[in-house]
Amino acid sequence: IDGQGHIWQTLSSDPHLLYHYTLATQVYEHYNFTAAVQVSVKEFAPDRVIILGPGNTLGGAVAQALIQMQWKGLVDKDSFIARQKTDPLILAMGMPEQRQLVI
Repeated sequence: IDGQGHIWQTLSSDPHLLYHYTLATQVYEHYNFTAAVQVSVKEFAPDRVIILGPGNTLGGAVAQALIQMQWKGLVDKDSFIARQKTDPLILAMGMPEQRQLVI
């Protein structure tokens, strides 16, 4: 999923468009991380979002994107924090206690 929210499927993407995105758009345009996160959860409907690392540096940005779309009942920071304590939606592999929930 690119920074415009476009999903590049392996067998159904136009190689010329992918080439243009990779060598022009991706180089000259801003990456819209929020669009990428929101499209990914809308299209692939994960139970949780796993942040590979390092650490939890993307946790806040991912949480904001999910709250903005009210994913799984998240409406604000407080509802996100409460949910993370009981049934976390975001798991960071860089945090040992959350890594254990993934592996």
